[in-house]
Amino acid sequence: MENKFRLNRLFVSLMILGCSFGFVSCSDDDDNPAEPTTQDAWGAFKGTMLVVPINSGVNRTAEQAGTAIEATVKNDTVYFDDFAIKDLIASLVPEEEQVEAILKAIGPVKYKIGYKAALNAAKDSVYMTYDPKPLEITVPMSEEVTLDVKVDVTALAKGSYKLSSKNFKFGVKAESVTVGGQPFPAFMPSTFNFVMKKDK
Repeated sequence: MENKFRLNRLFVSLMILGCSFGFVSCSDDDDNPAEPTTQDAWGAFKGTMLVVPINSGVNRTAEQAGTAIEATVKNDTVYFDDFAIKDLIASLVPEEEQVEAILKAIGPVKYKIGYKAALNAAKDSVYMTYDPKPLEITVPMSEEVTLDVKVDVTALAKGSYKLSSKNFKFGVKAESVTVGGQPFPAFMPSTFNFVMKKDK
């Protein structure tokens, strides 16, 4: 009987010791959070895109809040399932009614921008260097005729994603436009500035 009692006490002691290790382990995990990586910038984002004509003499930042836009950031690419092109089309076609008709005919425009990411020295932000390709849009003029519009896009300064606030900012520049393979001289080079926040 005494041996059985001792075995029971030994079993209980081992159980308590095991629980103690479990608490210590959990405490260590809490004290040592995972190191930040560039993957922390991946996800779905919502925000605005502001188109600012260069050398126009107009402060567009002060007069408008920007166009609502959504994007998805993955390992080396920013994806737009519905890139906001209204300001771009309006720069090519001044009549508002024509702009709306063209936008309806085109439908959602998919666009993607490649990037390379790196953590800053403080490890509180992810910086992104962009490599945008031309934005190509097919405009249906009639059932038989379409018009190809190509916008040459270049990168601006590095974009940034703040780990603490989940704010994502970057910009690209629309350098020039060709319509049907011909330069469109009336187009004014513009910057596309994005201010977004991670949605999930």
